Amino acid sequence: MIKPISLTDFVDFVVASGSPKLTVVRRVKRRGEYAPAADFWKKLREAIQQMHAEGLDRSHLDGILTELTHQSKVKRYPPAVRAYKKFLGRKDIEWFQPPHCIWASSGLEVRVNPELGLIVNGENLAIKLYFKRAELTRRRVETALELMHTALPPASSEASNVAVLDVPKAKLFRHTSGKSDLGALLAGEAVAFATIWDMLPE
Repeated sequence: MIKPISLTDFVDFVVASGSPKLTVVRRVKRRGEYAPAADFWKKLREAIQQMHAEGLDRSHLDGILTELTHQSKVKRYPPAVRAYKKFLGRKDIEWFQPPHCIWASSGLEVRVNPELGLIVNGENLAIKLYFKRAELTRRRVETALELMHTALPPASSEASNVAVLDVPKAKLFRHTSGKSDLGALLAGEAVAFATIWDMLPE
């Protein structure tokens, strides 16, 4: 049985071509249990969530920088904090608890868990944060947005307003309404992921 995988892992699989798809599935299948200490951006994600949920000043993000000891984090966290503050700008922002759910297809379960629920200038947005320095390609953005839009409960007002925030570039990508064939692609990719999973050795 396939354990539930993250949205990021599934998007990695969908955008990969050829043998790199095998690499993605192999990596996910052989990965151990989640280890918070190995989650590079955990501290910043949680600080951003806490800041909004508790209505704290954005200087709260500066506070975590003084606690860093990992040299790579000392180098990479400050630019990310500056970029997130740039995204905030002078926007009127309120917090709501973002919806989470499981998207399931062909025996594959994907955890859809946007980190932020923000009312930005009156618009409800369930936002997935992207911290990697690697370019956030159009295909990756569209895949993530379609999966979020499809998976989140239609009864939720937040579900129709999903977005991905490219933190390093302080750029927000919103889901756009309209006819899309990406749903069929996601279903097909779920079949492919499950097939590869079953055929790979433990």
